[in-house]
Amino acid sequence: MRLKLSIVLLGMFFTVSAVANCSFRLQDGKLLRCGMASIEVLERLGQPLLKEQLTVGVSTNNVERGKSVEIWSYKTKADVGGEFLLSIELTDGKVTTINRQQQGRL
Repeated sequence: MRLKLSIVLLGMFFTVSAVANCSFRLQDGKLLRCGMASIEVLERLGQPLLKEQLTVGVSTNNVERGKSVEIWSYKTKADVGGEFLLSIELTDGKVTTINRQQQGRL
């Protein structure tokens, strides 16, 4: 019984961690999250400081095609305070990853 409970709790921990890594609450309380359309990100944050386009898995075969990922970079404030550098990855116009780095914190 304890083993089953441990497995369930461990699974819940990893699920909560994955969701927490794919969201970011802005200073005004609005939430950025995976699955959002790029237009929603633009509405919340405006134009990014930097846009990058990466193509992964390029093939010369007409049947296969490379995967294109756009990376938008922002400097913004979070609801918990402090400035953050955000790196938002978009695939097919949807947010797939949100990376954050707090500024001025050691």
